[in-house]
Amino acid sequence: MPKLFIVSKDIDKGLLKKLEEEGEVFLLRSNPYLPEPESSHPDMQVAIINDTVFLKKGVTEELINVLSSKGIKFTVSGAEKVQKYPDCCSHNVLVCGNYLFHNIDHTDPEIMKFAEEKFIVPVSVKQGYAGCSSCYVDPLDLLITSDAGIWKASSKHSFNCYLIDQNVTHNIKLEGYDHGFIGGCLGYCKETNTLYVNRSLENTIPELYELLRQAGVKVVEGSFDGLCDAGGIKCIVYK
Repeated sequence: MPKLFIVSKDIDKGLLKKLEEEGEVFLLRSNPYLPEPESSHPDMQVAIINDTVFLKKGVTEELINVLSSKGIKFTVSGAEKVQKYPDCCSHNVLVCGNYLFHNIDHTDPEIMKFAEEKFIVPVSVKQGYAGCSSCYVDPLDLLITSDAGIWKASSKHSFNCYLIDQNVTHNIKLEGYDHGFIGGCLGYCKETNTLYVNRSLENTIPELYELLRQAGVKVVEGSFDGLCDAGGIKCIVYK
């Protein structure tokens, strides 16, 4: 199965090398409508729901051309203007099975329309950065999150939820901010049951690493010096 990885230009070099061994890697450029520290982050520009990719307006034409050449379905949507939080987070949604977590007052209308058509249930949370604060591991029905609000909301829908300790979250690096979020350090590919980590999960959250390993999830890491929020790792498996 050919794979396309969409990552920030700030991705860990050790992880980048491993991704290049598995598939094609696209380094995402800055979007002029997004705040600079996160302007090249995939979770701010790319939402993958079922077999459709939603791209935020301002995304580089190079990515549009790559998706077109591979026959990957996509929609470009959003406002053509510089945006601040939370409006800038229109595509930073968290999809967990048949549920979509986000601050739905600021979710992109095209995403909401698609969710309604596919009977995906919206779950309203305060967090605009729903996607970068969390990661969903499908076969375990496991939601890994840095956000207490998402953790609380997910408990109402019978998810297994692993809430990251605040001390860990506060040590996640993100240039321009006090700290990043766990979802921005991760990317899960359900087709291969693989979790990709920007830097090291084993050395940072060994309990979670061991839980995933024992459950049969393959964990691919980069360097071994903590965690760094680079906007997540998007993986598209296509025919």
